[in-house]
Amino acid sequence: MKNILYILLFLAFHNLAVGGNNDKAKASVKNVSGTIKSVRGEEIAAAKITVKETGESYFADLEGNFKFQLKTDKTYSISIEVLGYAPLEVKSTDLTLFSELSLKELN
Repeated sequence: MKNILYILLFLAFHNLAVGGNNDKAKASVKNVSGTIKSVRGEEIAAAKITVKETGESYFADLEGNFKFQLKTDKTYSISIEVLGYAPLEVKSTDLTLFSELSLKELN
């Protein structure tokens, strides 16, 4: 009898923990990808891309390409930093705005 009670309690707590988390169903996820270039059109390798709202950082590859996922129901601020270039911060709800980003060289 005790075992059945423990199983029922486990199932009840499990349903409460899992059942209340419907945020994933409401917000869809979108792949964000693009290229980081200089204002002259040259690809910038290894730029650090930080999503301020999530605290996650990503790095561009050797050709300046990057790819990550974000929920589509929010506004995001993305900052890009790399040595030799002025940092850039872009804030938008339109995730396609992040696909082509240009950085200005430091003097």
